[in-house]
Amino acid sequence: MRSKWNGRAASRKNSRRWLYVALATGIFPRFAMADGTENPTTPPPAATATENGTGPTASPDGSIVANRSGEDDADRFCREHWLAMGDCRDRKWTRPELLLGADFGVSAMTETSPFGFNKGVGGVTGAGPAWDVRAGVDFFPWLGLEARYVGMYNAGQRSVSPAGDIGFLTTGIEGVVRFTAPTPYVRPYIFAGIAYYDVSLGGSSQAQEASVLHSSSQPGIPLGFGFDVPLTWYLSADLEATYHFQLGESYSDDTTTTKGGSGIDGGDLSTFSAGVRVRL
Repeated sequence: MRSKWNGRAASRKNSRRWLYVALATGIFPRFAMADGTENPTTPPPAATATENGTGPTASPDGSIVANRSGEDDADRFCREHWLAMGDCRDRKWTRPELLLGADFGVSAMTETSPFGFNKGVGGVTGAGPAWDVRAGVDFFPWLGLEARYVGMYNAGQRSVSPAGDIGFLTTGIEGVVRFTAPTPYVRPYIFAGIAYYDVSLGGSSQAQEASVLHSSSQPGIPLGFGFDVPLTWYLSADLEATYHFQLGESYSDDTTTTKGGSGIDGGDLSTFSAGVRVRL
């Protein structure tokens, strides 16, 4: 009797044990069971790539996520490598872009036209350096707005500086609208705007007093064209020519002396520069 009783007790004990195992398996399916029971869950399927390399990828938790297309991967590479060239020059338009830039070049004082060298005040001054920095927004591939700080220096000739060296230091603030042809490799553009220029005569006080020239400040109209050449996803190189037309200028009280048929009291400014642009 005792052996039968013990056998039934053992049987009930084993039944309870397997019941506990079944409950544990249902509640904690991701863990291995007692007595060497293996995890009954099915492992996540392995990710496979399609022929073009854009198949799904297993995430760290075993779920499946889709890769970006090959084109998006290339765009991401270009965004992460500022100096990558080649296909990275072809930046796709997705949103308005912030533009920053700087230029350096040559300037000349002119009259009657952008190439009216040796006329008016340009007949008594020489060519000199020009520079500018700018910031703007490209609202569309073909339309942008820019604010520019411009500077240039043009030394006076000996005929108007008998007592020492003098020269015009020009600084100005310009606001322009730029229209660009969004072509693949070279993007020509034109622009126009409004500006204010301070053309200050520099030199010793004695040299300035002896000269017939003097300072002049006035509004103006910048007009020009250029070529933008994409280099990378972010960088491009530019060549630009600008005619800084002056309104109401007066560089001298001498209204009788002329150069090239125009009085030396009047004149405009022309600049020819090369620069770098950054688009963010």
